[in-house]
Amino acid sequence: MDMSAITAYQAIYTGAVVADETDRGRLWMRGRDRAALLHRLSTNHIERLQPGQGTLTVLTTPIGRMIDLLRVYALPDALLLETGPEHGAPILRHLRKNIFFNDQVTVADAGAELGQIGVYGPQAGQVAQKLGLPSDLSRYSIVVGRWGEIEVLVARCDPLGGDGYTLYPPASQTAALLTALTAAGAVLLDRATAEIARVEHGYPRFGREITLDYIPLEADLWRAVSFQKGCYVGQEIIARMESRGRIAKQLRGLQLQAPPESLPAKVLADTKEIGDLTSVVNSPRYGWIGLAYLRSVYAEAGTTVLVANQPATVCRLPFVPNHSRDNTQ
Repeated sequence: MDMSAITAYQAIYTGAVVADETDRGRLWMRGRDRAALLHRLSTNHIERLQPGQGTLTVLTTPIGRMIDLLRVYALPDALLLETGPEHGAPILRHLRKNIFFNDQVTVADAGAELGQIGVYGPQAGQVAQKLGLPSDLSRYSIVVGRWGEIEVLVARCDPLGGDGYTLYPPASQTAALLTALTAAGAVLLDRATAEIARVEHGYPRFGREITLDYIPLEADLWRAVSFQKGCYVGQEIIARMESRGRIAKQLRGLQLQAPPESLPAKVLADTKEIGDLTSVVNSPRYGWIGLAYLRSVYAEAGTTVLVANQPATVCRLPFVPNHSRDNTQ
């Protein structure tokens, strides 16, 4: 890591960082039936969301496989959806093709209207407050804040390093707001360092852990699944897996001796394939680590497996510092 990346990495855990997240898709859903449509296509209870509330939900196939993990925020006249990186257009098409002829709902791209900035770290709230933006929010809630004369949607999201906010400013003001946040004390977070933090926290990502190969419960996305709601696409498979307590694979961390040549990489044990390594990074705290889907019988922490003919150790997620080799100070 160069010095700027090391500074950003340290700030994740001791200060605040800001990240340009405009590569993620942003969609508007409007109309009377907007919540009903997303409710029947995804895993969580969308219809009970009140304005200002949000949640995670997974779009699934009829056999329960993951299309994408969405953040959903309810506003008085719309739902704001955040998709995986570079996945807004496919999700827009997926939603539109599932609109019935009598549904009163429209789906539109919000990317030209709204930018997106992530603010993370234990001091993320203080940085937001310096710009006059609200920070006293519950997880996945959303409010309209003001930065000077400019309205900014402010949401509390999953944390990196202790806290996390997503800001949705007017697209034309994204660069200026990023500059203001760094002037307020936040460090600019590059994508490579953000990827290290993501893997350390055990968050699945679209295109890596969130693919058509896996089911939400295998990705430990229980918080994105409601078992009390009505029918939705893929419900039968997911409900059966939960009720029987039989999860074929589980997302785990791996501590590696060296990275494989390419991803995904096969994970072996007892001379047979038992899973796939889907992400790998070189962490300043933990060395080479990765995320992998492993057969449940091999998912116990401390189990030794093989990746690229090298031994690796199974870890619970998130990775924890008491097993670290922290050399960032």
